[in-house]
Amino acid sequence: MSIFTDNKTALEAHGFVVQDENTVLGPQGQPVAGMDAYGQVWFKEEGIEAICNGTMVEEPKEEEVEMVRARNTKGHYIKDDPNTPENEAWTTKIIKKVLPNKKKKK
Repeated sequence: MSIFTDNKTALEAHGFVVQDENTVLGPQGQPVAGMDAYGQVWFKEEGIEAICNGTMVEEPKEEEVEMVRARNTKGHYIKDDPNTPENEAWTTKIIKKVLPNKKKKK
């Protein structure tokens, strides 16, 4: 086993492809990490090195919630029923967070 096959699931979760036990490919198919015939490991991206060394810190995934007007199946607004304690006219919507782009080394 190599350092890449041991961390295969974590590398593939971040969008990398473990081609074999000596090569890791990036999203476009370019080699981004590998091991030469003498056992020297090289990395083109710091993220791969952090994953393989176990120093990768996962960012907490927080969901932002936004209040929006409630709609029915036809897309029309739903009015509030004054006979109930909750306000049916408004509902919460989860906003997906976009992670910042990773800086690539050239």
